[in-house]
Amino acid sequence: MGMNRVLDDHQADIDLVAGIPAVPSILDVVCRTTGMGFAAIARVTEQRWIACSTRDDIGFGLMPGAELQLDTTICNEIRGNREPVIIEDVAEDATWCRHHTPARYGFRSYISFPIVLADGSFFGTLCAIDPAPRQVSSIEITSTFKLFAELLAFHIDATRKLTESQRLLDERREADRRQRVLQRELAHRMKNTLAMVQAVVTQSLRNAASLEEAAHSAGERIEALGRAQDMLTESNWETADIRDVVKAAIGPHLDGGSRFEVAGPGVDLSAQQGMGLALAIHELATNAAKYGALSNENGHIRVTWDLSAEGAFGFHWTEANGPPVAPPTRRGFGTRLTERVVPTYFQGKASLNYEPAGVVYHLSGVL
Repeated sequence: MGMNRVLDDHQADIDLVAGIPAVPSILDVVCRTTGMGFAAIARVTEQRWIACSTRDDIGFGLMPGAELQLDTTICNEIRGNREPVIIEDVAEDATWCRHHTPARYGFRSYISFPIVLADGSFFGTLCAIDPAPRQVSSIEITSTFKLFAELLAFHIDATRKLTESQRLLDERREADRRQRVLQRELAHRMKNTLAMVQAVVTQSLRNAASLEEAAHSAGERIEALGRAQDMLTESNWETADIRDVVKAAIGPHLDGGSRFEVAGPGVDLSAQQGMGLALAIHELATNAAKYGALSNENGHIRVTWDLSAEGAFGFHWTEANGPPVAPPTRRGFGTRLTERVVPTYFQGKASLNYEPAGVVYHLSGVL
């Protein structure tokens, strides 16, 4: 295959990726959601392609630290144009059917997303291959890859900054304390986000009537997480303004009219609260589009929140003028998410009521 062991000058990159606790789970989710047998995080430079972490269920034979000749890889093109490449079946793909890489390495399906750091520099790719055709161009799969590539870029950036800070503060004991705090915080953020993604995938598969329904539900939920993450990335994963959270979550359902009334004071949510509330609003809006106030021409939704001087927080979703509402016959993942999971982020409680006039959701807690 033309694989060589990497020289020591990029060992730091391999060690950096190996030190991200969530990497094995990311590669596991990639393989499970795509059905592909090999996934990797690669460091790609102007001269080299280096495997930093791999999952190999098909005997591809590429271990962490191994190297491919750069000009034999599709990642070389991705490094140049910063665009993902998605191939479901190379034999039927007019763009890639004559490309030398699939023939050289024996794969028919391929997906790879660039990992681009905050300063615009190109680190490498998150990629997967399989010798059989795979359906990998759906919004569910591409949203998952985009989310993971951005998470990896964020962690690589943070770890590099942390390393530089450690070098500058090496003679000060305070540096050790800051390093431990930052490492715990980074691991906590990655763990929380990955746990949400894994829960979405697992619960969507468990509660759906078909694989197609599961893939669609999981994809929409991961998209909602991705929009929340975009906001958190802009604020360095510290806080999210609730108005931005609401706006991003209902954005796919805005039609230029006045279906939504949104009102409330400026409130800063923690990263976990912002992502959790974004998922809850996504579930409410999706249900409204299927069965409630967004399923007809006259429906209206009022979204409000309040915060007392003592820190008591309340969020309210009220639907009106939709079709008559009937309680669901079974409690799915969306119901458990809105009633049980999201309130824990606010140390509070929630209620989801199917009133004749429309769905009413109340969340109360503290910030």
